[in-house]
Amino acid sequence: MLLAVFTISYIMTLALQVFVPYIVRETIVFGVTVPEQHVKHPTLSIVKKRYAQVVGITGVVFLGILLVINWMFAPSEIAQGTLLLVILFGMLAVSMVLYWLNHQKITKLKKDERWGMNLKQVRAVDLTARSRDEMLPWSFYVVPIGVTMFLIIFTWLHYDQIPNDIAVHWGPTGEADTWKVKTYFSAISLPLIMLMMQCMMWGIADSVKRSAIKLAVNRQEESLEDQLKTRKYMSWYMMLLSYALTVLLTVLQLSNIYPSIAEGGKLLPMFIAFLVLVLGSLLLYVWKKRQLRLSYTDNVVSEVMDVDEDRYWKGGLVYMNSQDPSVFVEKRFGVGWTMNLANPRGYIVIVLPLVILLLISIFSL
Repeated sequence: MLLAVFTISYIMTLALQVFVPYIVRETIVFGVTVPEQHVKHPTLSIVKKRYAQVVGITGVVFLGILLVINWMFAPSEIAQGTLLLVILFGMLAVSMVLYWLNHQKITKLKKDERWGMNLKQVRAVDLTARSRDEMLPWSFYVVPIGVTMFLIIFTWLHYDQIPNDIAVHWGPTGEADTWKVKTYFSAISLPLIMLMMQCMMWGIADSVKRSAIKLAVNRQEESLEDQLKTRKYMSWYMMLLSYALTVLLTVLQLSNIYPSIAEGGKLLPMFIAFLVLVLGSLLLYVWKKRQLRLSYTDNVVSEVMDVDEDRYWKGGLVYMNSQDPSVFVEKRFGVGWTMNLANPRGYIVIVLPLVILLLISIFSL
């Protein structure tokens, strides 16, 4: 069962890595801004194709090695789990190395051919964009937080009913494999962790809602539609992730109060359902994002281009722009959003909850 679940997850992750260059904006190639006047440069299509081929073939080979080892040696569950992680991170490492090499190649090509040197850089703005935003309101994210607060109170009231040893970790088979001595703090540590994660997701969604809507100067209406739909689908995915996580951790917490819930591997189907739901909804988001992606049939004929922000992107992955009030911006490579490290509010949304999560984990030991 573990192998089957991992194989499905691995294939989904591999597919995502292979198609990343064809999901992000066509004017962003391996983290480098490409003026619309050069989007059909033959080198760009070649590097994208080679990246997809190498990552795809390597990923399939890694998966084949995993299946052969599992068939020939039948490793233990611990050894199998370790091998699964090695295979997954190996595939991701290959994709990141290829990304970096291509990033350097496109950067050099852009510099050598002086892309954008004779073009005027313009930032397009639509003052009506905010009124058309369809992201989910904050109330959708309050519901899971309310459930967690109730769960904390419920746990406190049923403290005497909880066994002396509390499960704090569950293995891939759905069975608890780590326990801690019962204390009032350890009894509510899982709901506290859930609360911090819910607050983080709420903060991310709210920060994205407040972020700037960046338009393509030569295709403003199409790019505005892309931005509005992308933000809407992102808020749906974040809401779905928050609700799914709430259901999963609530059941795990209740299994400490009512141990019969976890007997006989009853939790395994829930773990599988959670994984399928999260990965499936992510792939759906990617598919919708691909549909909204601006497509260019030829190089744009224009004397202006979008503002080149390459100087704010370190390696095309890390964004630092103190002049941008946005806390989160779309990734230049990958799916989703990344934090503006030059905006202090981002540290409140991301770093503070992570620090609290770490402290809860330490003090609940």
